[in-house]
Amino acid sequence: MPFEPIKHILAHSIKISPLAAQLQIARVFDAWQHVLQKLWGTERAALVSPISLREGVLKLATTSPAAKQQLSVEKVKLQNAVNRQLGEQVVRSIVVQARGF
Repeated sequence: MPFEPIKHILAHSIKISPLAAQLQIARVFDAWQHVLQKLWGTERAALVSPISLREGVLKLATTSPAAKQQLSVEKVKLQNAVNRQLGEQVVRSIVVQARGF
């Protein structure tokens, strides 16, 4: 029996695990925060929160009308930046919801 590196065993175990979907969501949310903070800065990025990721749709919420407008304008740019950060095409679209205004 040939030796298989532990990183291959772990990667395979994670892919078949019931936690794989939750891990993917956590990776996307982390990538989202990284990308938005880099482009907008920490203070402005704090106005936007990821809510969910389902079937490639990243749903976001914001309490700022200006942030909602800016997200609408930059959707494709942000989507591409998140996918680049992840190294794969995970986010197919972004939906922005308004909260509290």
